[in-house]
Amino acid sequence: MIADQIYNLDSFRRQYHAIMALSVSQTIKNLQWATDKEKLLDEINWNNILGIASILSHSDNSEHLEAALRIAQTCLTNETSSIQKSGAAVILETLTNMPAIKLAVKRELIDTDYRENLPVPFKLLSNKVNIQNSVLVNSKVVSFNKFQKKVYDASKEKRTLSISAPTSAGKSYILYQLLLEELTEPKKTIIYLVPTRALISQVEEDLRLLIETNQLKNINLTSVPHQEISEANKNLYVFTQERLHWHLIQPKNSDVDLLIVDEAHKIDNGNRGILLQRKLEDVVELNPEVKIFFSSPFTSNPEILLKGLNYSQTSEIINTEFVAVNQNLLYISQVERKPKLWQVELVLKSGKISLGTVDLIDRPTTEAKKISFLTDAISSKEGGSLIFSNGPAEAERYAKVLYDLIPEKSSSNAIKELIKLVKTTIHKDYSLANVLQKGIAFHYGNMPLLVRQEIERLFKENEIRYLVCTSTLLEGVNLPATAVFVRKPTRGKGNPLNENDFWNLAGRAGRWGKEFSGNIVCIEPNNWEIKPTPTKRKQKIEPALDSIKLRRSEELLQFVQDGSPRVIAETDQELEFAFSYYYSRFLQEKLKEESNFERDLIKEFKELRLKIKIPDSIIFRNPGISPIAQNELYTYFQKKTEDIESLIPVYPEDVNAYQEYVKLVARIGKTLANFPPQLNNSRALLLINWMSGKPLSFLISGSYENYKSKGSSKKIDTVCRETMDSVENCSL
Repeated sequence: MIADQIYNLDSFRRQYHAIMALSVSQTIKNLQWATDKEKLLDEINWNNILGIASILSHSDNSEHLEAALRIAQTCLTNETSSIQKSGAAVILETLTNMPAIKLAVKRELIDTDYRENLPVPFKLLSNKVNIQNSVLVNSKVVSFNKFQKKVYDASKEKRTLSISAPTSAGKSYILYQLLLEELTEPKKTIIYLVPTRALISQVEEDLRLLIETNQLKNINLTSVPHQEISEANKNLYVFTQERLHWHLIQPKNSDVDLLIVDEAHKIDNGNRGILLQRKLEDVVELNPEVKIFFSSPFTSNPEILLKGLNYSQTSEIINTEFVAVNQNLLYISQVERKPKLWQVELVLKSGKISLGTVDLIDRPTTEAKKISFLTDAISSKEGGSLIFSNGPAEAERYAKVLYDLIPEKSSSNAIKELIKLVKTTIHKDYSLANVLQKGIAFHYGNMPLLVRQEIERLFKENEIRYLVCTSTLLEGVNLPATAVFVRKPTRGKGNPLNENDFWNLAGRAGRWGKEFSGNIVCIEPNNWEIKPTPTKRKQKIEPALDSIKLRRSEELLQFVQDGSPRVIAETDQELEFAFSYYYSRFLQEKLKEESNFERDLIKEFKELRLKIKIPDSIIFRNPGISPIAQNELYTYFQKKTEDIESLIPVYPEDVNAYQEYVKLVARIGKTLANFPPQLNNSRALLLINWMSGKPLSFLISGSYENYKSKGSSKKIDTVCRETMDSVENCSL
């Protein structure tokens, strides 16, 4: 193929090398260039390289497409002629990268009417590309990129799609457009499934805006699972798999016309992956004609998502490497014997390019100073810097060091309002309120949702310039950045980020339509347990249930034979959910003897069925709890039939509420869970306060005052973190 031959020419590689060094160096503030800019420009023949880029833009090879994109964007941002810039715009059109063209127009790099000055053949090509990739949705012309158009066309012919594409390819956009088309038809029930509550809020807001913009009427949009389907309206639900479960167990809510599963690769995610698969099976069994659209990032086997659903509808797999934004992998390492001087290298599959050095403001004597000093030295003045930390406490430390480096305070009214919100909802002395004054924030999972949403919104709008985050960001929150700063990243304690997780995080680098490229800044990569490489290997999805069957079948069988011990279940929810899943399939007569594993389980389950007296319907309603444990609680209740009222929880304002809730927590700890008895009192108090409507700030202040009265020196940030964690994870 001619594109391969041209791409491998020495003359092209030499020019492309200079273009990469030039384009990336221009994004790094305070860089002392290794090669002078004029010398790099002298290496480039723009007419020649644009001609090559035009050929590469028609290739299906991701490396060719990435090169064409970089050449076009570098031409636009440097001192080239108007004709050359127009040629670069045509290349972007061929790549169907309209957001990049709009950005170039916005920055006045090309004229709005640049097409008018194109030669006739280029005008015809431009019109052809635009027509081929445009469709009519709800009486409006919508432009797609190549990947999105392929998905759209497939949706017209197939009832099931499994699409896989990199983070910035525009998966959400095409899913929204497909959903919009469905909403123009009468009496539709659509469920949009996401993996986290944070994403529920984001997607619900996106869909609300989509409905308003397109002036659609009579649509019941909600994320509340107990709301019944409205027969008069179109129903649009945004759920996690847990909320989908509670929705489906209501008899009137079984109908589903379209199910969209976003971040579908999370089917490999332990106990929640098991629940996701279980709910997918339920939807298909209840609705054999349902349409299902799966979406996952850069996976090698998206077809696995269709496996095991007993689903006979026509399907198509769309697996693309569509390139929307150039992403630059940078290694930053200290120059030997010079702690303030750091070497910057661009890492490619073919090797490394030395870009130059940056000089820090001072010696970084701590790890927090190291990442904070480098972030400050390299970051764009326009903001958009995302700093990855290995936990909430570390995130707070990084933010505080950054605060000391930045002289000016923000005058933004939006920032001031967020500071008020933080002080009101969390605590007046919480360090987030302080660092926000300089456009810095930190973000982790247990924070109040409203605070997190405002942080995300202000970061997207560049009101917050620096955002320190944790692995919460890996859960799908759509938060693109100009640059992502990472040092020895882990997921949880002592678990280094694997290659897939790293590139999922790094995929946030480069805000499509806001920047032409994004930087992934890896600090001291030689010290990482898993060193990042420029080779983006596609993630292989292995459903959690498949993993159990392949690797933990004997463990699961032993877990069942031992009576599902609560001590094990407390730390290994995967076994608990797998037991519940297989036992429920057995009760429904849907567990097939496909191997020795199923045969052994069925044998155990037949014996168990003679002992378990709890109704099947209750077992089905509680998919994450061992049937044996549920039966133990049922047996406990049966022994208390003479005093049955004592088992009913009292109102939180009852005079005996504290004593009653201590007993309730203890009861759960003895049967369903494995709560340490010493936590019964504190958890009972937390429950009462929370159920009474006491705000989080009340709980934090009370806990802090309690520590102070006991002479504890525990800091307010620690108390805030611990209380938010308790509310999130322990409020039963």
